Amino acid sequence: MFSSKKIFLKDVYLQSLNAVRPSVLFEKHLHSFGNTLYFQNTPLPVFPPGRIILAGSGKASVQMAKALLPRLPVTPERTLLVSPRPDAAEGLQVFPGEHPLPGKKSLNAGKAMTELLRDTAPGDTVFYMLSGGSSSLLEYPLEGISMEDIRNAGAAFLERGMSIHEINALRSRLSRVKGGRLAELCRADTHVFVLSDVMGNALSVIGSGPFCPPPAGNPDPDLLIETYRLGECLPEHILRKLRENAPPAAGIPASHHLLGTNTDLLGAAAGLLEKAGMRVICFPDSLYGEARNAGKMIAQMILQYRGERPACILFGGETTVTLSGKSGKGGRSQETALSALRELGGREDYALLCAGSDGIDGNSGAAGALVDHRIRETAKDSGLSLTAFLQRHDSGTFHERCGSQIRTGYTGTNVNDIAMALIR
Repeated sequence: MFSSKKIFLKDVYLQSLNAVRPSVLFEKHLHSFGNTLYFQNTPLPVFPPGRIILAGSGKASVQMAKALLPRLPVTPERTLLVSPRPDAAEGLQVFPGEHPLPGKKSLNAGKAMTELLRDTAPGDTVFYMLSGGSSSLLEYPLEGISMEDIRNAGAAFLERGMSIHEINALRSRLSRVKGGRLAELCRADTHVFVLSDVMGNALSVIGSGPFCPPPAGNPDPDLLIETYRLGECLPEHILRKLRENAPPAAGIPASHHLLGTNTDLLGAAAGLLEKAGMRVICFPDSLYGEARNAGKMIAQMILQYRGERPACILFGGETTVTLSGKSGKGGRSQETALSALRELGGREDYALLCAGSDGIDGNSGAAGALVDHRIRETAKDSGLSLTAFLQRHDSGTFHERCGSQIRTGYTGTNVNDIAMALIR
């Protein structure tokens, strides 16, 4: 009987992802009245005096462009999308980029994007599709900074457990395509459609804000360098750039349109759960900090719950994993699930799903994990130590061996992570 609850949770997760796919979100927010196209209540310039250019970067950029393209009454003269995979897309030019650390493909994409936008003129209109993952997929270092420098700095930021807000604030100081610098290049009327993968939906943080510079002094680079002891792992020329190279104010302001957020994902899940007769308790922006600490928090919520049943507690956001020494396979969602599983001990009346919306959790190739007491029993029977796998950040290997991984492949959307704790 209870195994069906795990199947139910996974089905809710997959249906919730469908609700935040770009095609569904554009159908919801984009409408045509007469000769005018509106995004919510904002008219879009679909008959400009110059060219229409369709561009974008991020894990969901191609799917976003595919969803927008048939809704435009005028065919774009130029297109350029940057994606983790160069999927065939009729009518669209797609460049591949690397993730989670940028590489040669990311550099090629960054150069192509800067050339495209530098060629724009007043009267042109750019529709830019921006989603999470853009920070790595699209890169073009400033003079004096190499791609190896970018990769080393990015690895250090991840290993030190910095938040996405902090990482992107520093990334923008090393790049020609972050921190508003694409807006500085572009002379066209620019409309940026955004799928948010950061809590708070700060436009300067999503994708490192290619068209939106960060607020002055927030966060302070000197404080971040000191707090995370970056001087111990980064050379002086990078530290100097981080301290001195503040992103400039953007040239022509770009209009940003928020297409979807983690709140949409949680709302879709809550609606499905309530329809199934569940009591739903929702905690937006509650997944943050270290993944193992988030797992402990979720476990405590399950252990302390005394309300009506069946019930499901929802959590949304994005945690971090601070790596130490040699690490294994995994990601923040799988580590959260493994940490909760350890804390819950012999508890048998729950099932817990932790997964990302983009379908890729860390370096594991899985979207996340789905656990209950039977997974703990499987681990015990197989001689697998939950603590040992946690200590070496090898949650992906643990869940793979225990059959608790969730695999979806790239989903075509990216609006942070979700955790669902079902209590029967």
